[in-house]
Amino acid sequence: MLDKLANHKLVIYGETHKRKSSWDLLKSIIKDPSFYKKTGIVFLEMSSDSQEKIDRFFANEIMDNEILLDILRGVQSEGWDDRGMYEFVIDLWNLNKGLEEKEKIKVVLADIQRPFSSLKTKEEFDNWRKNVPNRDMQMADIIEQRMKSSTDYRGGLFIVGLGHAIKTKITFGQNTFVFAGAHLKERFSDQNVYITFLHMAIMDNVGKIQGLTRNGLFDYSFERNGNNPVAFNLADSPFGKEPFDVIIEMNSIGGIGDYEKIYDGYIFLMPLKDEGPKYLLPELITEDFVQELRRRAIIFGNDNWQEYGVKLKDITLDDVHRYYQEKAQGKYFDKLFE
Repeated sequence: MLDKLANHKLVIYGETHKRKSSWDLLKSIIKDPSFYKKTGIVFLEMSSDSQEKIDRFFANEIMDNEILLDILRGVQSEGWDDRGMYEFVIDLWNLNKGLEEKEKIKVVLADIQRPFSSLKTKEEFDNWRKNVPNRDMQMADIIEQRMKSSTDYRGGLFIVGLGHAIKTKITFGQNTFVFAGAHLKERFSDQNVYITFLHMAIMDNVGKIQGLTRNGLFDYSFERNGNNPVAFNLADSPFGKEPFDVIIEMNSIGGIGDYEKIYDGYIFLMPLKDEGPKYLLPELITEDFVQELRRRAIIFGNDNWQEYGVKLKDITLDDVHRYYQEKAQGKYFDKLFE
């Protein structure tokens, strides 16, 4: 990753949400002494209308974690309890505090605006939803504008869900989808943008794990290599020539091409069975935010959402605590190895 950051204008890391190993890798990268010499800006898949808040977070002489928690409460209508992302931003704050002003890392939030706390009626919510821009286009627009207007000689790191990182235009029937990775490859050139992601299992559109990639062929190969961490370019590799199958909807139409068509690089850290539980952030949910969740449920019409085991309109702080206690006992890839 450090090598790619040194030799490309923009590196895109396709991450798997709420996965500790993935964020641990990113945290180790930014702690390397060479990181800030190569990278001047980090783009995150967080709501762009919170840019003023993240700027204030980094400007404070004393860390105010509540600002960051407040931002995460607006990333999704139910909040975004990704502890890895939370810790990563804190590590960036700590890094910046030890750097000269010209060396500091800028943090830019690239995702669509989500003014959930300011929406007071169902009509306001419906109007917002009707006018939501294309997320991939907006993220690419913000990144392009910030990078092309920057006088910093250093490159950028964009951390985003692995689906948004796809570098190729995908056609489903009559529709063509252009993900943020493809937009940015086109705008900055293939040579200037490098896209990689972490070894994953097959998942559906809501992130549920469905099976091993290539029927376990990749995992078997890594096991034969002693399960040692490894990263490599996909182009002209045996892995690169295999049909892409991580996102199950794309498999249902006969596939969208080989791995090297979708990403530039591949990272393996450890066997999937050795990874811990989803890396969650219970601190996100306070009594006040429980009341806010109930309010949003009524306005947004998602009162049947049951992530915490009960309908959102009926949720209590005890329900949330019970949910996090249960999740702490499992593993991210439990379903694969039952």
